[in-house]
Amino acid sequence: MKPKFWFALTGALAIATSCCAAATTAVDQRGLAFSVAALTIAKGTIIQFNNHDEKAHNNQIRADGGGITDGGLQQPGQTLRAPFMKAGVYHVTCGIHPRMKLTVTVK
Repeated sequence: MKPKFWFALTGALAIATSCCAAATTAVDQRGLAFSVAALTIAKGTIIQFNNHDEKAHNNQIRADGGGITDGGLQQPGQTLRAPFMKAGVYHVTCGIHPRMKLTVTVK
């Protein structure tokens, strides 16, 4: 299945319309949890969220001091790619399952 790309609402994430040469880091969603609780990445890295759960997710990214970027509904088996273009700390949660939490530090 072709990955879905996020569109920036806060300016913290760049608009992506096709695959690019940027580094990609995978984060799996399984058992109503992210595969890691914290992650440090370089500016420009794309995080690829892979939904291996039997339930849909709705990844939301909040930058410290900024608004929320909503990734929309991600069905089981779907992949969502989020490019992180600005340094800072970001908090990723699932809008459906709020106990799912991931902190991303972008350097």
